[in-house]
Amino acid sequence: MNEKNALADNEIFLQRVFFKHVTSSIFAMFGAMASMIANSVLAGAFFGADGLALMSIIVPFYSVFAALGSLVGVGGSTVCAYALGRDDGKAANEAFSLSALSGLVLALLAGGVCCGWLDVLLPLLGCTPELYEAAYRCSVVCLLGGFGTTLFYLPYNFLKLLGKLRLLLVVFLGMAAANIALDLLFVCGFGCGVAGVVWGTAVATVGASAVGITRLFFAKDAFRPSFSMNAALLRQIASCGTPSALNNLLIFFRLLLLNRLVVAAAGSSGLAALSVVTAIENFALVILGGLAQATAGFVSVFTQEMDTVSVRRIEKQAHRIGIALMLLMSAAMFLFPTEICRAFGMGEPAQVERGAQALYIFAVSLVPSMWCYLLFFYYQAAGFTKLANALIFGKSFLCLLVPAWLLSKDFGLGGVWSAYTLSALLPLAFLFLVRPFYARRGYAGLLLQDRRAERDGRYISFSVRTDAREIVASSAAMEAFCRQNGVLHKDRLLVCLAVEEMLLSIREHSFADDDTAMIDVRLLVLAETDGLAVVLRIRSGGRRFNPLDYYEHRKTQDPLALGDALGLAMICKAAEAIHYKTTFGVNNLTVRMKCGQEAGG
Repeated sequence: MNEKNALADNEIFLQRVFFKHVTSSIFAMFGAMASMIANSVLAGAFFGADGLALMSIIVPFYSVFAALGSLVGVGGSTVCAYALGRDDGKAANEAFSLSALSGLVLALLAGGVCCGWLDVLLPLLGCTPELYEAAYRCSVVCLLGGFGTTLFYLPYNFLKLLGKLRLLLVVFLGMAAANIALDLLFVCGFGCGVAGVVWGTAVATVGASAVGITRLFFAKDAFRPSFSMNAALLRQIASCGTPSALNNLLIFFRLLLLNRLVVAAAGSSGLAALSVVTAIENFALVILGGLAQATAGFVSVFTQEMDTVSVRRIEKQAHRIGIALMLLMSAAMFLFPTEICRAFGMGEPAQVERGAQALYIFAVSLVPSMWCYLLFFYYQAAGFTKLANALIFGKSFLCLLVPAWLLSKDFGLGGVWSAYTLSALLPLAFLFLVRPFYARRGYAGLLLQDRRAERDGRYISFSVRTDAREIVASSAAMEAFCRQNGVLHKDRLLVCLAVEEMLLSIREHSFADDDTAMIDVRLLVLAETDGLAVVLRIRSGGRRFNPLDYYEHRKTQDPLALGDALGLAMICKAAEAIHYKTTFGVNNLTVRMKCGQEAGG
């Protein structure tokens, strides 16, 4: 296998699909986060440093609602994808409906509980006595309207699941525009003061969520309401969504502790500088989040295919984009720090100087933070879950707060800002320390790749029309390839059966027996110590269809009458592993089988 051939095999998937979905993901996330950035800018412009300080105090509450949104949005869309993959529309409707209902209930409960404990929470968040009254008003509005923040995670995840990228952009960019307009209306038109900024965000997020959820429920190709208290389904949603929820909840505690450190070092005036840094960091995370999430989907697919060359290429491309964008942001902070501070409403020379110092120091952290963030998503997608969790815990929490606490004692706010850079460098240093451990287990490079297939494997790759005769004919080419590479006769027959059955099932369920669509097929033969491993990859468009889940569904309905799933049953029993993933509207199926090797093969 050489890099040139691997790139040619994935040219369409990498060149056309990757860029399209990276840009869509970035802009959608920007629309989601622009509300927070607009709030800080407008609060500073109308109310100065006090307005910025108030934004720093209430931002952690948004993290709580974001955690709940991740729980039901990521968890629900994952469970829904499983259901759609096995052609179970009823289960998909139940998963979406239960996600929407549980998200609404949890958000309202969280808002009510936090409202009852505001007297305790606000001092913990660094609120000073002079800001208490305004902070209380803003917090009440934020908490009562926070369910909109939770619910917009539903259209964000489910519209991507359905491949509605254009609608996704319209909803979230529309939310950003509406947020700015409503902020101005509530502040200038209704005279609501700084609380008007929070009112604008609440109304905009609720409106955007309502539009997105309405589209998901009532459009022609959408879900249908199906509410039932299915405890098993609820546990499955929670299980799939918990990692993302915990990550957002970690941000809440980080902001809580940072607020207290900043107040201890510089009083409430330091919160204004922290608000600017947080807004800039959120903007960077918007870009990196879209880039990393898009990249992770491709990495997951290529890793299952053992296509390490394409993994390196996609990661190299993502890192180049990330470095370029972060350098542009860093340059802007170095060149225009005072202008940025004034854009956030800082007017007094001392405030501008303090904010400029924060931006100078924080700018250094952007590029190493980009590496950490992309590697976190990479390790998660590649199956190194423990390493990914350790990396993000260090980057977002431990390696930030401990240095910030220690350095703030001697260097004040400068020590806090320096901790952002250390929070990126320390996890990267940890990665270099653990590399030898993984290298001894056969994983190469910083990406920890198993390159056996790249080094020793042989493969055939082709596209076949969804014509039944062409599909049957393709199995003969597969048989010849397996024979040439020493696969035992009985195993060759099983491989051919797997190819034929999978392709025919995809033809029927994804393309409704359409004979003109194309399916991409790749077969890898890999030599191992105890024989051969055959890895079959099938990539197709059309409707979402997972043959494995379809077989399990048919088996549950009637084990004695599998019908068109009989061939799938034989493959499922013989396969060592079967993986299915939908990446940006493309079905990816990978089947791995252990095979015997003919004498002299």
